[in-house]
Amino acid sequence: MSELAIRTDGVELTTQSFGNPTQPPLLLIMGGMASMLWWPQEFCQRLADRGLFVIRYDQRDTGLSTKYPPGQPGYTFDDAVDDVFRVLDGYGILNAHVVGFSLGGMVGQGAALKHPERVLSLTAISTSPLGMDTSGLPSSDEAWGGTYVCRGKLGGSGRRGGLPGGRRALDCGNGASIRRSPNPSFP
Repeated sequence: MSELAIRTDGVELTTQSFGNPTQPPLLLIMGGMASMLWWPQEFCQRLADRGLFVIRYDQRDTGLSTKYPPGQPGYTFDDAVDDVFRVLDGYGILNAHVVGFSLGGMVGQGAALKHPERVLSLTAISTSPLGMDTSGLPSSDEAWGGTYVCRGKLGGSGRRGGLPGGRRALDCGNGASIRRSPNPSFP
């Protein structure tokens, strides 16, 4: 793994890459207020071991990327979309496969709509479509049905094992994100 801070247009975007840069590029975009560390290092390395050049990055207001005062973001959704291309340009990559989770999925959709020639494929995970949703699919709350809760909350390890109502605990891994951020009020 190597780390690269991309500084352009008054913004700093911290990135990490895995694998050989001559392989097909895969850009991972995490959701809002979640650092790139929510894409586990082992997951990124496994993708790289299968012949991909994997890049994950901290979106603005997360991890080590540019921060703004709480409640006063100095950017718009369109700026977050443009950050996709800032990252690709920072690596000298013309186009890439894009995977986005939650808000990252929406950012990926925006990137695919803005510059379809730069997005080879898009995988949107646990996200909403841009524009009007006419899919009739259940919301994520309905789909998950309250089956899972997070363990490892800030300041404690949470509950383990069986939970009321048959729910299961997931290790959300947020401790590393919190420790990594220079300001703990920003994940």
